[in-house]
Amino acid sequence: MVECRATGTGRAERRGYMTKKVVLFDFHNTLATCDGWLELEIKTLPGLVLQRLAEKGLVADHDSAATEKATRLFKELRQRVRESGREISAAEGAITVLREMGHDVPEAEIEEAVAELEHECLPEVKMIEGADHALAQLRDAGYRLGVVSSAGFPPFVEMALEELGLRPFFSEVITSAGERIYKSDPEIYRRALGYLGATPKEAVHVGDHPAFDVETAKAAGLSTVWFVAQSRRTAELRGEPWYDPSAAQSGADAIVKSMSELFVAISGL
Repeated sequence: MVECRATGTGRAERRGYMTKKVVLFDFHNTLATCDGWLELEIKTLPGLVLQRLAEKGLVADHDSAATEKATRLFKELRQRVRESGREISAAEGAITVLREMGHDVPEAEIEEAVAELEHECLPEVKMIEGADHALAQLRDAGYRLGVVSSAGFPPFVEMALEELGLRPFFSEVITSAGERIYKSDPEIYRRALGYLGATPKEAVHVGDHPAFDVETAKAAGLSTVWFVAQSRRTAELRGEPWYDPSAAQSGADAIVKSMSELFVAISGL
């Protein structure tokens, strides 16, 4: 494991030929922050959909108990999805929970409510400091770039990247829901590399989650960079233990604390 520090220019001395051709990035808390969106995707979505449908007169339940029940059922559903390795879309998750609660609402109404709630998160999206500069460095050095996100609503990632001006950097944007693969399955990384025409040995993945972005990508044969600037916040939002990167045995090939360190770290792999 290499722990990187930024240099004065942010450039690396490159010896020999470039062994890596592709760099993949996680989305949330790696390229951008949007806590409300992550909470929506992993916790609050069905309860908020229920409230939205109640406002339209499509369901009767609109009290806190109903919202709490929807949140609990969604958590249980997300655990089943994780164990199965087969991802479902955000709309499918909301539909499943509402059906379990006995609500017979047309799927189109639920899908519309999900889309509305996802779009409403866009104004909160902020770019990770220095992400645009780091991506430009990598692109100009000849790397092909892609995104591998656990998003349950793929259009959100595309729209957020467009809003931030980052979408042109990426040849491919791959999501768990789009591929029907949970991000704990190494197949999602192999599939992304297939789209980009690269082998695992030619690729690096950068992300903030020690399991989904480091362990899973390593299992697929990629080199990995653990981006820790927001990883503690990710753990808090997910209700997971926090591991101090200075002490954690992450298995990552490099650990970086800011985007200014990224080019040097990747160039050294």
